[in-house]
Amino acid sequence: MKYKNFIDSILDENCTDIIYIEDENKQKIAYEQIALIPYDNKLYTIMVEKSAFDSMQEDAGEVFLVDEKKQQLKLVENVNIISSVFEIYDRMFDEIGE
Repeated sequence: MKYKNFIDSILDENCTDIIYIEDENKQKIAYEQIALIPYDNKLYTIMVEKSAFDSMQEDAGEVFLVDEKKQQLKLVENVNIISSVFEIYDRMFDEIGE
């Protein structure tokens, strides 16, 4: 499926496209989206680098803030936000498994 931009693909819960994010050295890194999590009136996504996803490394997920207006993702470094987002994800995952 084609999207206007990568934010639209992130917002589509059925999208399985690879998302490319530039690092600080302008290198494009391939990510797979694991979840889209609303928290504290903001939207976050949990992404895993494709190389880590393929090798099934645990705790490889990174949390990004989704900024729809600026059409960008911002890596979250606040440990409290990261923990809260993963707690919500774990609860969602547990509910699906029940």
